[in-house]
Amino acid sequence: MTEPNAPARREDIAHVMMLVAVLIFGLNYVVGRLAAGEVPAYTLGFTRWTFAAIVLLPFAWQHLKADREKLASSWKLLVLAGFLMPFMGAGVTYVALAHTTAVNGGVIQTSMPVMIVILAWIFLRERTTVTQWMGTALAIAGVLYLISRGDPKVLLNLTFNLGDAILIACNLGLAGYSIAVKRLPPGIHPLSLLTCVCAVGSIIHVPFFVTEIATGQIPSPSPVTFVSLAFVAVFPSIVAIMCWNNAIARLGAQRAGYYMYLTPVFAAIFGIPLLGETISAFHIVGGAVIIAGVTLSSRKPKAAAE
Repeated sequence: MTEPNAPARREDIAHVMMLVAVLIFGLNYVVGRLAAGEVPAYTLGFTRWTFAAIVLLPFAWQHLKADREKLASSWKLLVLAGFLMPFMGAGVTYVALAHTTAVNGGVIQTSMPVMIVILAWIFLRERTTVTQWMGTALAIAGVLYLISRGDPKVLLNLTFNLGDAILIACNLGLAGYSIAVKRLPPGIHPLSLLTCVCAVGSIIHVPFFVTEIATGQIPSPSPVTFVSLAFVAVFPSIVAIMCWNNAIARLGAQRAGYYMYLTPVFAAIFGIPLLGETISAFHIVGGAVIIAGVTLSSRKPKAAAE
């Protein structure tokens, strides 16, 4: 017999899982920044996705066998998804963090829902309202304000931080992943999808990882190296994504999406003491404008009357 308060308890657990996921996402920026100079960027990425694929494989094996026909018929989309999320959206992020701060990374990530709206309009022909376009424009203005450090001359002179520009491209990759996954045939088990995406991401990292090793870019034997590799191997790819997916299933995508606003908060909480980073006025203003824009752009158009 189901307990009367069981649904509320499940929802409470979902909120906790979402907090854990976003905390890890924010901490991932800090670890990536902390590892810069100690661990080559693509070594971090290769370790992250290879270990995730190996850990997930035993749990996903039966689902992979059941889904093999759907996976085989969708191999092009799976390769695209593996490029967009594990490589472009995550692996290249570690490259960007060698040039910018963890706090900037966290703030810029909050704009990802806006990028999904834009790509869904382009590739999926999803209906977009005037309010959503207003929110999109507002969020883009917030991102531009952030990467210019509050100085419009920086944008006019094209002298903005390279790491911030790369992070925007990384966010486009994450948004593109969301679009690619929507085009997959229904019924593929989440574990099958995640394992395939991790495996593809690992394979795409191989030539870059090998190049780093061949050119003498080898991780230095230090506590930072060990902690960084151990962290990315377990938490961002397995714990965070599993928590995130389970929480979305219980809370819904829109409610869960608001937790992304906490990413820069957690990045700052850990980045300030561990990296010596600071919060500036342009972080607060840019972040507030982005959040306002994302809130507007997340308003779905009302269904047409039947």
